[in-house]
Amino acid sequence: MAVLFIPVETLELFCRFCEKITTCQLDRSIAGNGRTIDKNSTFEYYCTKCFKTACFSGNDLLEQSKSTSGGKQQPREYTPHEHYLIGERIYHKKFKESGLVVSKDSGTPSRLLVLFNKAGLKKLVQDM
Repeated sequence: MAVLFIPVETLELFCRFCEKITTCQLDRSIAGNGRTIDKNSTFEYYCTKCFKTACFSGNDLLEQSKSTSGGKQQPREYTPHEHYLIGERIYHKKFKESGLVVSKDSGTPSRLLVLFNKAGLKKLVQDM
């Protein structure tokens, strides 16, 4: 039986149409099996500036209960062998700061787009 999954309603994402980081709002979900919304479902977010949409797998999104637990989320240390979620905070040793995962590209290995305050927007690999 599939476990119910509720993604974060509002995320800071990289909008490929605006070509910048914008606030995006959850628009709808598409259940893979047609009935139950779970981590294998697809979720559509729309940019609040240009209103274009982007789709993400639930396997790549931060769950609502994890984002709101205890206030501010503690960043995980970045290693290229781990899997990260959109909306998650990560700490990078080389940049000596934490950043926010704002997008993902599929591929082998998949790539993250992470926004750091000082280092700016960086592409990092994951799942190597």
